[in-house]
Amino acid sequence: MEKTNWARSFLCGLVAGVVWTLLSMVLLGFVGDDFLAAVRVGRQHGSSSGSYLFLHFSNLAAGVWAMWLYTAIRPSYGPGPKTAAVAGLAWWVIVSMQSAKWVALISVSPAVTLAPLAATLPAILVATLAGAWLYEK
Repeated sequence: MEKTNWARSFLCGLVAGVVWTLLSMVLLGFVGDDFLAAVRVGRQHGSSSGSYLFLHFSNLAAGVWAMWLYTAIRPSYGPGPKTAAVAGLAWWVIVSMQSAKWVALISVSPAVTLAPLAATLPAILVATLAGAWLYEK
C-alpha cells in the first residue's frame, strides 16, 4: 500500500480550497442572486468579518478534506481524474447536505437553491481535479 504524502496532500488541498472559493464566488454572482436575496431575508442578523473569515477557512478545510479523501481512495481506484471525480462527488454531496440543513434552518425556499446547487457540482469537480493534478505532479 502506498504511503500518503501528508504535506503534499495538505498543500494540494489548500489549492483545491482556493479554487473552490474563487469558483463559488463567481458562480454565486451568475446564478445565485435569488438564493443570496433569500438568505439575506432569512437571516436575523448581519454578517461580520469573522463570519466571512470562517467561510473562507471552511472552504480551505473542505479542500484539504477532499485531497485527503483522494489520497485515501487512490489505492483502490488508481491515481488520476476518475478518482478525483469520485472524491469531488463525495465533497459535493457533503457540501450539499450541509447547505440543505442551513437552508432549512433559515427557511429559504428550496426552489432558489437549485441553480447554485447544480452549478457547484462542476466547480467542486474542477477544484478537486486541480488539487489531484498537483498531487500527482
